[in-house]
Amino acid sequence: MSAAVGEGTMSVGLTTAPLSEVLRDLQRVVTALSPEQYATRPGGFPSSVGAQVRHCLDHVRAFLDGVAAGRIDYESRLRGTPIETDRDAALAALGALVARLECPPAADPGEAIRVIDRLAPSQPSVVMLSTIGRELAFVTSHTTHHNALIGALAVALGVTTPRRFGFAASTLAFLEPLTCAR
Repeated sequence: MSAAVGEGTMSVGLTTAPLSEVLRDLQRVVTALSPEQYATRPGGFPSSVGAQVRHCLDHVRAFLDGVAAGRIDYESRLRGTPIETDRDAALAALGALVARLECPPAADPGEAIRVIDRLAPSQPSVVMLSTIGRELAFVTSHTTHHNALIGALAVALGVTTPRRFGFAASTLAFLEPLTCAR
């Protein structure tokens, strides 16, 4: 069991349910898009929904593979895959990752893990020490942030997204009392 992580909070194991839910929300939005909308760059935006989805899934995959390997390498992403342009390939990849998250790796969130990432384009990748729990929080937050971008792209393409799609957990927690009070 990990040490207390906050007032009244105790971490007892790796909980991937929040990340699974963020990916399920993404599945719903991707499903609502036509194959053409999925691959379109609307209004001069430099990327498509598909490119954003591929980027997110690469990070989730890097996290899961890295926990198993003892080293998370966020630089080992595969750009230009069918996930960027093929909605069905993206939905299959989303389903596969959600399934992996349903049986999370047996890991202590407080366990140290090496992380490889690039902090500047002109600099080499760096190796940093982190914890598995911190990296899970990063990947969940990162995916949520990109869901917000995906939501804006979807709306620009004429697709309605769920009301709270792409909202950070802390924002939803803040809004909840306001919603109940109305």
